[in-house]
Amino acid sequence: MKTCKEFCDNLSDYLDGEMSSDECRLIEDHLAMCPPCALMYECLKTTVSICEKGVSEDMPEDVKERLKVFLRTHCKSDRLKFREE
Repeated sequence: MKTCKEFCDNLSDYLDGEMSSDECRLIEDHLAMCPPCALMYECLKTTVSICEKGVSEDMPEDVKERLKVFLRTHCKSDRLKFREE
């Protein structure tokens, strides 16, 4: 990861286990040396866990997938300012 923004752009994929081991290592290296991103990661991980517990098992798979896509699309913001490394 060269910047915090790159880290944030890849964080959902990391949490979902959709990255290669090399990409995961880059994320983990960034987490180890960037306290603000480490805090954001912990907050997002906690939020995901809370949401998973609150999701009904009866929710149709297509609804779950559409919700996941919607959140990924709309939760990324170029308006946020991240420190450059």
